[in-house]
Amino acid sequence: MPTTLPKPVRVRGPGDLYAAIPHLMGFHPADSLVVLVLKDHLISMTMRVDLPRPRHRGMLAAQLEAPLLEQGASEVVLAVVCAPSEHMPEELPHTPLITALRHRLGGVGIEVVEAVWLPSCEKDAPWLCYLDIDCHGTLPDPQLSALAAASAHEGNVTFESRAAMAAIAALDPPEALERRSALLDELIIASGEPDPSAELHRVRDAIDAVEDRKGPLPDAEIVALARALAVPEVRDASMGFAAQPRSRPAERLWLELTRTCPAPERAEAACLLAFYAYQRGDGGIASIALDAAEDACPGHALTKLLRAALSAAFPPEEMRALSVKYLDSARRLLAAGSQSSSGRSQS
Repeated sequence: MPTTLPKPVRVRGPGDLYAAIPHLMGFHPADSLVVLVLKDHLISMTMRVDLPRPRHRGMLAAQLEAPLLEQGASEVVLAVVCAPSEHMPEELPHTPLITALRHRLGGVGIEVVEAVWLPSCEKDAPWLCYLDIDCHGTLPDPQLSALAAASAHEGNVTFESRAAMAAIAALDPPEALERRSALLDELIIASGEPDPSAELHRVRDAIDAVEDRKGPLPDAEIVALARALAVPEVRDASMGFAAQPRSRPAERLWLELTRTCPAPERAEAACLLAFYAYQRGDGGIASIALDAAEDACPGHALTKLLRAALSAAFPPEEMRALSVKYLDSARRLLAAGSQSSSGRSQS
């Protein structure tokens, strides 16, 4: 689960760095290995994986190697977040994992410059170093860190756990989803082939209405938007709005549609949510959105492509460059609709 920050934030020391982990991840990790990737003394990316069983240590080290090399990483900091062991402090939890990672990554030119254990990322939690027994400390308050302020300024939320993060994409009740599925059947039967330009106008208007809208979307609009995004040309062009100031309202709309659309159409909104979250560096939300997309439509092509990009730690800045390309497509599609309307009004 890779995550990046859009702008550098200076931290004063190791404790501040480890206290920043929840804001780098978007949630407080538990039973996790966190990998902080360093480039030119800056954290260029953060990755989190579940702590492996002993027999899977080598497999995990091999899995981490490819995305780290793709990122051009030469130095990493490892953080193990889990409960203490009975042999503390002489033997820190998952010491063999750190040894395996140092050996595997060192063999391809990636140095583990520091490795620490901590029970949590809460205020006053102790941290101990694997590589130097005399290296230890306690965490400052993560909520008072410079990164917390920067994250809040960007409009990001730090969740108490990954489960709390996942809850934001919890589906509406089954009866509501079934009701909308029936309405979508009726809409498709009653109408002809969708006009991609008109449908993209519908999507753009819904994005522009997000901040002023009171209350949830009505069923009729949810169904109309689900049908619009099911047109591949419209869905792909909608990625372009990520390159505009309407990016955040658009992401809010995708999240709402991920919760409210019936399957399999829900996968389109969920993929857009994943794309928008990842291009701004939020791998946690992107991963949860892709889980929702896979659940709604197993084998969905765009979901597989985005999952591969996430797994390979595809640089978010390159994803942002893609959104500019899609914006050109969106502008052409919107302009085609405007010209067609203009032509009809003159006839």
